[in-house]
Amino acid sequence: MEQNDWRSSVLNSSFMKIMADNLNKSASETDPKTTPLYQAVISHLDGDRTAIDIGAGVGRLAIPLALAGVKITAVEPSNEMRKHLVASIEKEKLSSSINVIPSLWPVQQDLHAEVSFASFVIQFSRDPVEFVRAMERSTSRRCILSVHIDQPLGFLKDVWRVFRPSEAVPAMLTFSDLYPMLLKEGIIADVTIIREDRPSRTMADPDKMINLLADLLAIKDNPGEMQRLKKMLIEKRDHGLQQHVMRTAIISWEPQR
Repeated sequence: MEQNDWRSSVLNSSFMKIMADNLNKSASETDPKTTPLYQAVISHLDGDRTAIDIGAGVGRLAIPLALAGVKITAVEPSNEMRKHLVASIEKEKLSSSINVIPSLWPVQQDLHAEVSFASFVIQFSRDPVEFVRAMERSTSRRCILSVHIDQPLGFLKDVWRVFRPSEAVPAMLTFSDLYPMLLKEGIIADVTIIREDRPSRTMADPDKMINLLADLLAIKDNPGEMQRLKKMLIEKRDHGLQQHVMRTAIISWEPQR
């Protein structure tokens, strides 16, 4: 498996269902309006009060922003995510405030807003530089990214070494990869580091994770290896539910003219 192949497995419908469930649960546990990203978006809005939410997901930020009077363009490629997003838009009667675009970023349309932002999305892009440049082309006041500081696929390390010992563990783009890219493009961004203690849900339900990991490990057609994987996930479950530190970088800059 090539280093980039993890994307096709991680972005499949099974993983999107897991992610959507986790995002919905997170939104119910924490008020999105108190998050640093929400506050950053609100602080950079001016008269138009318009924003582009790239990878809007289930609407965790798009919905409260729209309720606060912001006109949102919500870009979301996943059918599973959009299903939850559209349901929330209908429930809150926000169809005039949120325009949903079913697309990867960059989109084909010319979009314009005061602020564009993306929360843990750029790591899925095959061309992060073009991702950023497309943000700048669409934005008049501020571009904002939330990115992981620590490796999001770190949970794979132990499993990968057992099943694919001769291959490098897949890795997502993190802050240490992205910030030098921005500097190379002449973008000197403000950075705020957020540290949170939260429960890890990655291994909370082995039955949900097994198919995703089996795709990544290419063992789906091997019943013996599948059983071995399930046993390993069950053994790791209790550890996976422990508190862990999550470090996030909020990267913010004024688009270059």
